[in-house]
Amino acid sequence: MKALFLVCTLFLISLSGKAQDFAPDSTIVIQNQKLYTTAPTESLAVKGQIDAERHYTKYRGAATGTLIASLFSPLIGLIPAIACSSTTPKLKNLDYPDEALFRQAEYHASYTQKAKKIKKRKVWTNWGIGFGVNIALALVIAAGS
Repeated sequence: MKALFLVCTLFLISLSGKAQDFAPDSTIVIQNQKLYTTAPTESLAVKGQIDAERHYTKYRGAATGTLIASLFSPLIGLIPAIACSSTTPKLKNLDYPDEALFRQAEYHASYTQKAKKIKKRKVWTNWGIGFGVNIALALVIAAGS
């Protein structure tokens, strides 16, 4: 078994053109003429969360809309904040880096869950900013009277 692993490793090194250390129980994938290895301790769920942190940025529309609405009134801003934070991001907005990985159920679930968490955090942060601006304006107006 170790001899087969060694032969496969040497073959993969020759394909990639560079030497890398491969653990015997690591997953080795060649995709788009690139060599990827995944350590056995790095699960698809962890990779999905890391990739969502790096690549998911399409929350900006929901966050900006919430900020603008909450600048008019924090009560009005609650409507988009609740609506946007309770919905999962649309598939087209996820910006996942790898289609093959995204088809894996564990990776898909963790990426989507982390993206929803990011969207929720950004939306409520922007609602808080709008609320804080309204409080500051009210205090300035009250102090000027």
